[in-house]
Amino acid sequence: MLLADVGNSRIKWVVDADGRWRVRGQMDHGKIGWAELAQQQWGGLPRPARVLIVSVAGPAVRAALTEWVWQAWGIDAEFVFSTAQACGVRNAYAEPARLGADRWVAMIAARDLARQACYVVDCGTALTLDALAADGQHRGGLIVPGIRLMRQALYRDTRQIPAEEGEPHLFGQSTRNAVWGGAIYAVAATIDGITERMMAVGGQGIRFLTGGGAEIILPYLQGSFRLEPDLIFHGLRVLAEQNDHSPVG
Repeated sequence: MLLADVGNSRIKWVVDADGRWRVRGQMDHGKIGWAELAQQQWGGLPRPARVLIVSVAGPAVRAALTEWVWQAWGIDAEFVFSTAQACGVRNAYAEPARLGADRWVAMIAARDLARQACYVVDCGTALTLDALAADGQHRGGLIVPGIRLMRQALYRDTRQIPAEEGEPHLFGQSTRNAVWGGAIYAVAATIDGITERMMAVGGQGIRFLTGGGAEIILPYLQGSFRLEPDLIFHGLRVLAEQNDHSPVG
């Protein structure tokens, strides 16, 4: 079974065989077409039994990947969408489909891994933080700019800050280091502060950390967090086993 996570800037995937990740890959997207990207990433794989994809990249991307999967393997790619409830998780949104599917899948994974209150932090292009009660009720969450978006905003909207790589020192002694460190420490403080506030209301629980920037930000966090880089893939596997997903033909 091929499981794929199509984010705002990167596609990540694994092949799940007998409950183990056998093959995996990832690639930044935006510079080549989706058919070419799929061919590069998946062209050498044997035909999977199923293809499950969670995507925040829009309908054109879904159409392109659906076409490639059908042409390559003769099977339908199945895309996950947020629903009112699935796998013991109940969506807090009045319009459930408007909740990002990646957030939904991550919460389903967290619920499966910890049958208690938990807080899911996904460090991607955007930083998302969601609270899940012990009974599986999604309390809601927040979305803020991630590390890269913070830096890009400074580069774009100020004239004296060059777009140069730096090092994240607390006491930055150059502009580039001040920008890099500022973004990382701002995101870390946001994660620590918001999850502490959430726990003050929702009770203590496991704080899951996932997403492409999770390992970067983890050393700068003051609280206790459980790093789960494959949280999305775990959630897709749970959905596949429960058949609680909405396929696209």
